[in-house]
Amino acid sequence: MTKAFNFSLQKVLDVRTMAEDTQAIELQKAQAKTERQKLNLASTEAEKDSIVNSTQADSGNESLSLHDLNSRMAYVDQLTDKIEQQGEAVKKSQEESEAQRIAFVKASKEKMVLEKLKEQHKDAFKKKANQEQVKVESEVASRVAQNGSDS
Repeated sequence: MTKAFNFSLQKVLDVRTMAEDTQAIELQKAQAKTERQKLNLASTEAEKDSIVNSTQADSGNESLSLHDLNSRMAYVDQLTDKIEQQGEAVKKSQEESEAQRIAFVKASKEKMVLEKLKEQHKDAFKKKANQEQVKVESEVASRVAQNGSDS
């Protein structure tokens, strides 16, 4: 009987598999954060557009006091600053996502290298086991032939 295949680097492969899984989770978190940042930016831009459009509509009707106009413009300026800050946050978040993507790809490649090595070792093991099986069968056939000719 032949023994079962045992990959000597299985523990290393297991560690790399866990590292890949961890990187995948971190990548998902980074991508989710980027999407939240983008949604926040879009929301702020929509709010600013709404204020600007309502101010333009109200100023055409001359129903807007100078104080209200100044207040709205100050708020629009605040939203503009917030949009700039949020744009920077989106950019930073995208850079973090890209760094996580690179780390994930690296972890995946490291795992893949070991998986290919394991497959090669497994193929070599099977080939050797088949050769041993053929050798045993040949010996058995030879002994049967000898015993048959001795009778």
